[in-house]
Amino acid sequence: MVKLLFFLLLLLNGILLSHTVIAHNNYVPGYVVLNTGDTLRGQVMDRRETLTGTDLLTKIRFKAEDRNRRRKYRARELVSYQANGITCESHRVRSKGISLLDAYYEIVPDDGEWVILRVVSRGKLSHYQWEWVEDDDSSVDTADFFRKENSSLLVRATQGILGLKRKNLVEYFQDCPNLQEKIESKVFKHPAEVADYYNQDCQ
Repeated sequence: MVKLLFFLLLLLNGILLSHTVIAHNNYVPGYVVLNTGDTLRGQVMDRRETLTGTDLLTKIRFKAEDRNRRRKYRARELVSYQANGITCESHRVRSKGISLLDAYYEIVPDDGEWVILRVVSRGKLSHYQWEWVEDDDSSVDTADFFRKENSSLLVRATQGILGLKRKNLVEYFQDCPNLQEKIESKVFKHPAEVADYYNQDCQ
């Protein structure tokens, strides 16, 4: 009986130690830009770097270069952060409809829900990914959004496995008829293609 208890304690200790090592290794080089304007460089653990890999944390974790103390930051405390070359921005977003399936959202400075958007590309048209967790299966899902330069409007670019939201995007890109045609005729199938074309070929 004593041997069994000793074995179980060793096993439990090994599991806890491995989880600690995994969590520690999930810190990668990066920085945070606080809403105070300060930029801090160090090690960042992104919201998806959890032990199970299917969770989405509400905070990022940060260790400054000059100290070992760890801090946690919520979206409302951040302007942006970068982890291992991937940049994310924090915004207050208000739906112009009633659910995440809606096509149009607005970035507002003093109202709405705090969200973190992963930056896929920046330009005259910026491409973002919004991550969230479904209540029924706890898996992390993503949706692609576009935002034109100097605009507060976020437009959803995809509709899950159905691909691009073509009708909405054709309406959105009235300033670029050639792009409208390529979206409508299904020349482009992915949001990155749309963003690249708009930034390179639309006036």
